[in-house]
Amino acid sequence: MIDNFLFQFAVISDSHLRLPSASEEGGYASNRLAIERAKYVVQCLNSLQPNFVIHLGDMVHPIPALSNHEEAVKKAREIFSGVEAKYYTLPGNHDIGDKPNAWLPAPVVERDSHKIFEKHWGPLYHSFFTENCHFICLDTPIMNTGFERERDQRTWLENELRVAKEKGFRIFVFMHYPLFICDPKEPIHYDNIDEPARSWLLELFTQYSVEAVFSGHVHNAFVGILENTTYYILPSMAFVRPEYSELATVGPGDEFGRNDTAKLGFFMVRVYADRHEILPVRTYGAGQLDAAMPKIEPYQIVGRASRMLGVTLRRGWGRRVELAADGLDEFKRKEAYRDWLLIALIELGVTSLRVPFADLANADSRQRLSDFVKLGFEFTVYSLGVPDKRTLATIEAHGKLFLNWEIIFPEHTLSQIGAAINHAQSVFPGQLFVAPVVPIKEDDGEAKTFQHFASHGFSCSQVGKAENWLSLIANRAEDIGLTFRISPWEEPVAAMHEIDRLSQRAKLVNLQLPRLDEGVRFEDDDLLQSFIVDAYQASQAMAKTTVFIDTFIDSDRGYYPRNGLLDRRFNPRPAFYALKLASLVDKRFYVP
Repeated sequence: MIDNFLFQFAVISDSHLRLPSASEEGGYASNRLAIERAKYVVQCLNSLQPNFVIHLGDMVHPIPALSNHEEAVKKAREIFSGVEAKYYTLPGNHDIGDKPNAWLPAPVVERDSHKIFEKHWGPLYHSFFTENCHFICLDTPIMNTGFERERDQRTWLENELRVAKEKGFRIFVFMHYPLFICDPKEPIHYDNIDEPARSWLLELFTQYSVEAVFSGHVHNAFVGILENTTYYILPSMAFVRPEYSELATVGPGDEFGRNDTAKLGFFMVRVYADRHEILPVRTYGAGQLDAAMPKIEPYQIVGRASRMLGVTLRRGWGRRVELAADGLDEFKRKEAYRDWLLIALIELGVTSLRVPFADLANADSRQRLSDFVKLGFEFTVYSLGVPDKRTLATIEAHGKLFLNWEIIFPEHTLSQIGAAINHAQSVFPGQLFVAPVVPIKEDDGEAKTFQHFASHGFSCSQVGKAENWLSLIANRAEDIGLTFRISPWEEPVAAMHEIDRLSQRAKLVNLQLPRLDEGVRFEDDDLLQSFIVDAYQASQAMAKTTVFIDTFIDSDRGYYPRNGLLDRRFNPRPAFYALKLASLVDKRFYVP
């Protein structure tokens, strides 16, 4: 069944169109592909049929101070006139000049540098209504200049917000520069808005309960939460800002990260009666003049058949990463979250996440966990051993942030687990699960070997043993769930059916994706696709069960190296798309 949304719109950003005669500035060959990539996005938009499209600025690359700026603007108008839906624009720094700054040599916005934009695109700031929603487009390069038109925009915006609130409209705001990357109190740098405009806008957006704010400029995707407002930063359709490749712990993609094409695209946004959702569309740089088209074409989710599998997050996800003080921020230090992982989770439709207790205990990742909950994610937290006083206190203080608590224990501590479960039930209102520590590989019965590598969970053959343990150690044994493990060397479908048949309890299933051996990498993407699709289909028939897949992101160093559903740059592998397709009710593709 397809959800009944009220309407949908598209947000695109940073097309950076250059004239065909432009040089390969900086040595980036992909610069000359901007026109073809923009044309491809126009085709995608016309296939997706949004009610309207908003471009967040930097439509062209040549800045107003250059002689070919207006010629590039005319080319942009020619291309984007092909958008069949109503088309709205707002200015970026390449359209009217950079925000005021004291450390960059680039020309800043001037009193008359907006005239070409106004001539070809219309007002610098404006608003419109659709259904019961009010959409506000702002001129952000002008902020903190003290110019008269900045003061005019301030007065106008305050009135727009007040009137929209009085009429009971939902409010969406669009701007080129984001207010912040990961923290509203972060220091000023190239990619955010400085004070005093930042605090003024944040206070206004909170006061008037703005539902969402969409920004561009950064050429990477980020999502932030403040009060009841969601702040989105969009990818570019033309190129990636390569300094953000620092967020991955492997080398950058093509052109030192600038042409990491899986990160190119835009957002579709669906608006429902009580919420909205973003639907990321990756273009993979399609529309290239002289390169092979991507194997995986962009397509749009139409509807999901049932719940998606959950994901165990092994890799760091919730703590800030310091980027190098270099390039556009030569003298600054800025931080960001690894939100391309978040975008992939949203794109796939994952809502259940499993994380270690350390993520709950750390203040930074706990804040990010809280943000994810506001975005609609549900968490299972797992801890090892008999919970001590500190663990119990942390669970009691933050237990509302997660649904399930998984207590993993070595079998020699079984005599202590009963009391531990009683203590856990007294501080945690959610669902408890228990699981034993087990070797990652079972002994084959021939030569005895030792195991340094552990996993957890009961096997199918241990259901009776698990029930007996619970009857011995728990006063309310019927309330306790069990975690089962499906080894990476098992056939998943048979094991999942057997678990479902043998246990009627609440269940978590730790589904380990295929591995080979300690020092041999598993990289058979065809086998991984079949494995994940079969497991997904089997999971749909399981009652009272959440299945967590492991590994989601490649494990390409250490022990048992293996492919996941994302590579180490957080870009989808073929199994990602196989799982996504398996979950769709209506497999309609939007491929121009």
